[in-house]
Amino acid sequence: MSGFSAEWLRLREPADAAARNPELTARLIVWRRRYDALSVLDLGSGAGANVRILAPALGGKQHWRLVDHDPALLARADEALRRWAVVRGMKVTDESGTLLLEDETRQCRLEWSCLDLNADWERLAVANAQLVTASALIDLVSADWLERLARRCRQWRAAVLIVLSYDGSIVWEPAAEGDEWMREWINRHQGTDKGFGPALGPDAAPTLATLLERLDYRVELRPSPWRLAAQDAALQTALLDGWTEAVRRIAPETTSWLDAWSRHRCSLIERGHSRLSVGHWDLFASLE
Repeated sequence: MSGFSAEWLRLREPADAAARNPELTARLIVWRRRYDALSVLDLGSGAGANVRILAPALGGKQHWRLVDHDPALLARADEALRRWAVVRGMKVTDESGTLLLEDETRQCRLEWSCLDLNADWERLAVANAQLVTASALIDLVSADWLERLARRCRQWRAAVLIVLSYDGSIVWEPAAEGDEWMREWINRHQGTDKGFGPALGPDAAPTLATLLERLDYRVELRPSPWRLAAQDAALQTALLDGWTEAVRRIAPETTSWLDAWSRHRCSLIERGHSRLSVGHWDLFASLE
């Protein structure tokens, strides 16, 4: 499985939080009311952003199992969540390998699992998971992996919240020659193997919606685009650099236009004249 740096996850977290679809967040909160204590499985948990964003909204008793293949990211998540809890005035307690965060309105028990979500799939034996969630994950995986995920969620009768799956849309403002070429090459790169087989890329969220509907889920799919402006220059620059490098890797012989395009875009970002929209899907599905 391809990895992501802690710095990249830190950089994108505010944009992710702002982009999440509010209708689906509201639906999740209504659904959560049926449970006294909620068990959550967070796949590809990274530095713990899902906990920081969802735990305050979910409230009450929560037991999270955070799963990632990178032990350094899991350690970073532990540190970041401790700091986050202290800032929010929560009590932090270590309990035999789990972390307990609590205040007057919620109690979050956090458990860490270092697993490769491809090779170690069968070790995901979480029979009591009531909510399965992931952020910016499923556009990296294959159709076969996504089908296994859907079947496993159905076996657990778990609700599913999958957010910030790339939808293939990249719009720069002001527009420039080369924007569409770049988008097309990025979407080709999205289909390359990220450690799970040929990736679904922009087709991932609609594919998961179809798979879950066939398993009798009620599925809601809503847009959650990044809308980046001058204050998001660091994230825009990171995206520009990453996309440019990705195109160079997969098409080194066809990128004579790329250097000029990249310099132009970089100049617009540095002068505060660049805006960027990147499309995503959020998905919420439940059996009830």
